[in-house]
Amino acid sequence: MLKRFLFLRGAEFFALLILAIVPLWVSNSYALGLLTLLAIYGILLIGLDVTVGYLGQVNLGHAAFLGLGAYAAGLCVTLLGWGMAGALLMSSLVGLVFGGLLALPALRLAGPQFALATLSFSALTATLLNEWEGLTGGAQGLSLARPPLLGLSLSAHGFYWLCIVLLAVVWLLMRNLLASQWGRAFEALRDSSIACDAMGVSTYRHKVAGFALGSGLGGLAGGLYAFNFQYLQPQSFTYELMVILLLGVVLGGRKSLWGAFFGACLIVLLPNLLSNRLLFEMLAAAGLLLALIAAARAYRHQSAQLFQRLAPIFAMGLLVVGGFMVDNTESWRKAIFALMLFSVVVGLPDGVMGFVAKFLVRSLAIAPARIAAAARLESVLSPQRADGLPLLELQNVRRYFGGVKAVDDISLTVNAGQVHGLIGPNGSGKSTLVNVISGLYAPSSGAMRLQGKALPVGSLLKVSRAGVARTFQNLQLFAELSALDNVMLALRGVYRTPLALLLLGLARRDERAAQAEAMALLDLLGLQNEARTLAKDLTYGAQRRLEIARALARKPTLLILDEPAAGLAKPDVQTLIVLIRTIHARGISIILIEHHMDVVSELCDVVTVLDGGKVIAQGTPEVVKRHPKVIKAYLGVAQEELAEPLIQKEFPAC
Repeated sequence: MLKRFLFLRGAEFFALLILAIVPLWVSNSYALGLLTLLAIYGILLIGLDVTVGYLGQVNLGHAAFLGLGAYAAGLCVTLLGWGMAGALLMSSLVGLVFGGLLALPALRLAGPQFALATLSFSALTATLLNEWEGLTGGAQGLSLARPPLLGLSLSAHGFYWLCIVLLAVVWLLMRNLLASQWGRAFEALRDSSIACDAMGVSTYRHKVAGFALGSGLGGLAGGLYAFNFQYLQPQSFTYELMVILLLGVVLGGRKSLWGAFFGACLIVLLPNLLSNRLLFEMLAAAGLLLALIAAARAYRHQSAQLFQRLAPIFAMGLLVVGGFMVDNTESWRKAIFALMLFSVVVGLPDGVMGFVAKFLVRSLAIAPARIAAAARLESVLSPQRADGLPLLELQNVRRYFGGVKAVDDISLTVNAGQVHGLIGPNGSGKSTLVNVISGLYAPSSGAMRLQGKALPVGSLLKVSRAGVARTFQNLQLFAELSALDNVMLALRGVYRTPLALLLLGLARRDERAAQAEAMALLDLLGLQNEARTLAKDLTYGAQRRLEIARALARKPTLLILDEPAAGLAKPDVQTLIVLIRTIHARGISIILIEHHMDVVSELCDVVTVLDGGKVIAQGTPEVVKRHPKVIKAYLGVAQEELAEPLIQKEFPAC
């Protein structure tokens, strides 16, 4: 762990030190300007990566926030006579506010619709800056002088060091944020927004916060951009810049501060490297070497198809050959960018820095961060009510889809401390009823009460916070998060550090407590050795158990298990039965939806049978499976004596 800490923090310190001392040997004003732009674009791409890398949305409006921040800072100086500190604060606020306002409607969209919404905002912003000549100067541009900072006039070198300091501050704050519960929430949103709400993590709140934060950093970068160039034109913040920024994020590596920094280096320095044939050929050769190493590694681990291994080699080889054949490499800039982007997207989906990070971890044998020792299970799952009194009460609940009565006038009571089975043939309304209870659907009519209080309707988030946790018939895990992070994300009542202190890195106690509680739950479900494994890489049976562990992290009053044995082999089913008994022994009340009647017979105290959206029987498992209506619903035979052989086949006793 010490080796990992020293390596990571040492690399950050060394990179910052190099950037800080470079100007001492740079006398060329053009080169210093490029280095300053590198620091500015580093801040800009860190903000863009929040949306593109963590939230998984294609954001085509980030150049607009750069422009808004630049003009906000410029106008604060030229019209209001503000100093640099006030102007930079205003540029950040403009990005934050406009980002939040755009996020409110746009983030209800997804995929191409979201991309088009941000593209429209970018086009509207460029048009506004161009046409509002009385304020922005329009196509003629806006000239400004670099104002003093707290009464101190900054030279070109001084302004560069200011940009480096701000980059370091942004890096530190974002590192602390993205390593916390906020970062896990941002990543989880890409995989399943439904599961996020069901785990008590507000999808909409985190999406808006993430987008607004990234936009605020875009505004800050815009203010620095204005003071670096001291001349602004609307044409500088158009779609072409946005494509270059996305290229930087993808090439550098998503979900990585180092990736954002490397991407900034590429988009700032690459156009200038193209004008020097020798440097371009060296860059192309380095790219070809990286493609060969990546292909060899993929072949050794059998982690990529033949096309994924060979296509980047072909593309980078084409760059090497092309460097000797064309007269002016700079005129082929767009084609070169396209080949580089193709190579990285196909061969290095995690970007250059993602590949380098994995390579260094393996080569240097850097141990992963230590996981806190598991907490005592008693401190994680305190005993719940087991007094047999009504816990969940449904009265005349209906849910209609047009003319389809999926749930039709259902009334039932789930008592505290019981395992209440919910069964029925396919299409009987089980899943719809569970979705109504958990808040995925709002009931068309009827009343629901939990512990005597009205249960929220139509909101997974509110129902989760009321004390109902659930699993899903179709797994809704956060595939790109580890098993440990899946459980840590859902933990209730652990994260208490205010955001301001979290940004300063003062939330480590919360993180250690969360790790300990999550490990206790993984131990309970037999997943302690899979804590660092990505959810997508677990076996199917382990994924089922992980989803239960994650639901238990909510410390639920009522746990809903939606067909937990679906698709499991018989040994896994028996393991599951033991685990559910262990959970129930702690007094946790459970609604179990299941097709395996041996599981129902072993676990359930009471069983409710649905058919056609109605309750047709209720009682103990032995009574229910011999009920004439149940026999008819399942087997199409009304008389028990005729159906006895079929009963034994369909509902085997344990």
